[in-house]
Amino acid sequence: MASNSNTGSGASGGEQSAVQMLNVVCVIPPNDDPKWPLWRYVQKVAKTGGGQGGNAKIICRLCNRDISGSYSRVKSHLLKLGGCGVKPCPKVTIDVLIQLKGEQDRADASSNMPNNIPLPTDGNGSTRKRKASAIEECFDVDSRSKLDALIARMFYTAGLPFNLARNPWFRQAFMFAANSKLAGYVPPSYNKIRTSLLVQEKTHVERMLQPIKSTWSSKGVSIVSDGWSDPQRRPLLNFMAVTEDGPMFLRAVNTVGDTKSKEYIFEKLVETIDFIGAENVVQVVTDNASNCRGAGLMVEQKYPHIFWTPCVVHTLNLALKSIFAARNEEDPEYEHCNWISEVSSDAQQIRNFIMNHSMRLSMFNDFSKLNLLAIAETRFGSQIVMLKRFREIKEALTLLVVSPRWSDYRDEKNN
Repeated sequence: MASNSNTGSGASGGEQSAVQMLNVVCVIPPNDDPKWPLWRYVQKVAKTGGGQGGNAKIICRLCNRDISGSYSRVKSHLLKLGGCGVKPCPKVTIDVLIQLKGEQDRADASSNMPNNIPLPTDGNGSTRKRKASAIEECFDVDSRSKLDALIARMFYTAGLPFNLARNPWFRQAFMFAANSKLAGYVPPSYNKIRTSLLVQEKTHVERMLQPIKSTWSSKGVSIVSDGWSDPQRRPLLNFMAVTEDGPMFLRAVNTVGDTKSKEYIFEKLVETIDFIGAENVVQVVTDNASNCRGAGLMVEQKYPHIFWTPCVVHTLNLALKSIFAARNEEDPEYEHCNWISEVSSDAQQIRNFIMNHSMRLSMFNDFSKLNLLAIAETRFGSQIVMLKRFREIKEALTLLVVSPRWSDYRDEKNN
């Protein structure tokens, strides 16, 4: 999936504007120190006083206000801390403040980390290092081991997930550097990665997507929309364009503070339709929630040639929920479907009985390599998935309850 020119990422419009604003005013000084990132957003006009201190006359690049003092006053001005006798910057909005505070927090975290901890390959100085063999010298084993240790240290100190080591681009980057004559090469800086290199990658992705976009007028487009949450638990509304060539991510709208009424969803759908071109859109697909259904019907009224189609998977999930919910004896389907509710309830009780006690869970894990699955309210058909897993672990459950350990455990509890 990729993004179009409207968004470039899943960030909100305020966050994007804040990043763009800071990129415009950011100037890296010649003596830039990563420990003091906020110097990049002010201009030192002249040094004040005759001592060796850090006081200077400063002009804020955001609001053009004069400041006299050191980095602590710059920090108080831009981060709106107060207490240093300097007024907060009026141009720093909430989104800008979040970006600036993030930079300062990262700088504080890195400055608190010890920088001169020896690598495991360096030794402790007390042990004599044996002489390398001819084969080891030929393949420069020491340098390879030190590079491995540096990469591992990067993972550990930054809290990076180990799955990153499986990323093909991570591996290709080091393979390219190792096989190229790049003496003196320095990796791109923090600002270069998030500005010029990001724009370069976005432009490249848009260029690659252009052949698919050129077929919209001839093959038609289905707009698919759904709500979800990002790792920060912010509610998002995403939009995708689907053709026979595959799905394409268009944008994600941050809906924090907004009510996702049918009018609001309809407004966002219209924006997406206008971006693609109403003449190119065939249908709009959403789930069956009342607000999404209302927005879909409003789209049909505004664009008579565009159809609203409910999500088939969500429809089946609602049907399964209705079957599982046949608990009322007056329901005509109760006699035929009530056994499904009973089976699902029994499976859930068995799962809770095992999962809620460490000893039972430990014994179960000795007999089964598969984990028990729970019902997830937001996952389609999760009860079917849970019951399917119970069929797969049926033998393990049988062996569990007839094992001597289970009998001993029950006797201990009864005593």
